[in-house]
Amino acid sequence: MTRKILTSNYFIFFTVSLLTALAYLLTVSTRLTWANFGNDSGDFLAAILTAGIPHPTGYPTYTLLGIIFQQIPVGDPYFRAVMLSWLPAAIGAGLLALWVRKFLDELSQHLAIITALFAGIVWGLLPFLWSQAVIIEVHALQSLFLVLAIWWIWLLQKYDSHKHNNLKLYFLAFSFGLALGNHITILLFSPVIIFSLVIAYKRGSSLKFILAQGLIIIAGTLVYLYLPLRAAHFPPINWGNPQTWQGFLWVITGDPYHNLLLGTSFSQVLTRIAALASLLLQQFGVIGVILAVIGAVQYKHHHKALPITLLYLFTAFSLFAILYATDDSITYLLVPFLVFTIWIAFAISIILPVIWKRFPLGYALITVYLIVFLVSIPKTVQDINPRHQTEPADYAEYLLSSLPENAILLTSSDPDSFPLWYYHFGLGWREDVRIIVLPLTQFRWYQETLQHTYPDIHFPPLIPQISNSSQSWGESIPAINPDKPICKSFVQRSQGNSIIVECSTGQNFNFVISD
Repeated sequence: MTRKILTSNYFIFFTVSLLTALAYLLTVSTRLTWANFGNDSGDFLAAILTAGIPHPTGYPTYTLLGIIFQQIPVGDPYFRAVMLSWLPAAIGAGLLALWVRKFLDELSQHLAIITALFAGIVWGLLPFLWSQAVIIEVHALQSLFLVLAIWWIWLLQKYDSHKHNNLKLYFLAFSFGLALGNHITILLFSPVIIFSLVIAYKRGSSLKFILAQGLIIIAGTLVYLYLPLRAAHFPPINWGNPQTWQGFLWVITGDPYHNLLLGTSFSQVLTRIAALASLLLQQFGVIGVILAVIGAVQYKHHHKALPITLLYLFTAFSLFAILYATDDSITYLLVPFLVFTIWIAFAISIILPVIWKRFPLGYALITVYLIVFLVSIPKTVQDINPRHQTEPADYAEYLLSSLPENAILLTSSDPDSFPLWYYHFGLGWREDVRIIVLPLTQFRWYQETLQHTYPDIHFPPLIPQISNSSQSWGESIPAINPDKPICKSFVQRSQGNSIIVECSTGQNFNFVISD
């Protein structure tokens, strides 16, 4: 009985998921943080708690799940929101282990199980994934969708009408549609999905089945209907106000960020290519990189389409991260990291059976890698632990408790705005204060949102078009509200990172930040 339990799929899944979930819970953030590229956490939190619309591309899957998670009767609103990071990441790690177990079904049972457990734990405790699983961001949830997408592609590529459960394939297609509502970069999977559907058709699937897969993907993307439906109620977090086609497309296409794609110079591209190599070493270690190369090159696949698929995914997402001109473009390397983990699993399955003069050389080599991996965990915890990096929470709590009564606060950027949104709109702190983000006042959608959010304030006439080229609309607000104290905040980076707040009452504040 014990042997049957230890070799079951349930054991593999739950062992990996529970181990990674425990690691996440021991390091999960408990207050708002900018650690691990979590600069947008305040925006996401405010949108979830007000049933609003976060910054483009709107992230309706993440927001809707966040709203659902808020109904779970455990912890505070922050803990329930961060559950949407660590729980899907842990489930994804368990599912990856289970996929490896099924993929290596032709191996002996104990070799497949050891490889599966190893791969799942390496993925779950990968420094980058771990860093995202302990903060409020979309990438940990996306890691679950990525594992499901790999599983879906693999099942399509080995389609057998006599053996396959079409219901499972329909579910995986639907999950891909939902993934598009979580992070739209998963669209880069499209070529391999089309490729896999063609293979399935050639292997005997019906045209009706292929069309059904496409329709189910579309059904998943209907999650985007959340955006116009909620926008009609004018929540205080209402990016783009996507009630119109123009506003809807502005949000879902990420219009404000178009100039960032292909925005890196040639010298930056070279620097980022070198940085990618460095990141792979940082995430997997020298032994891990060597194993990944062995797995990519030496593993003999029964289904020839999979190595092409994995190579494409690694290359496409790596290029996207290299060419996307933001400091946090590492977040787009989640797919290459997943592919690298799969290649490592392939290498382990090759190396484990190796025996040299009756000595289990393969087991010895993999044991060395396991020891090196385990030894690196304390350093990983030190690097990613967000619990002592609570500057945005400290800033928002102190400022909102100190601002003059009935003040209008004009903010200047994301760092001095998003934390305040969470506390002010999400938690209801200082309902007498009015927070206006000056750079957003150039957009008509934001002007309309402000009028609905703060009907007691006098505003200038709305601009006649969706957007303008200046902040003059917002800058004129103090003059037409002379009875209210005016405070202005801005981020100062010239002499160290800090948020400066100056009020017309003579009160001034200075907060050191490290975003």
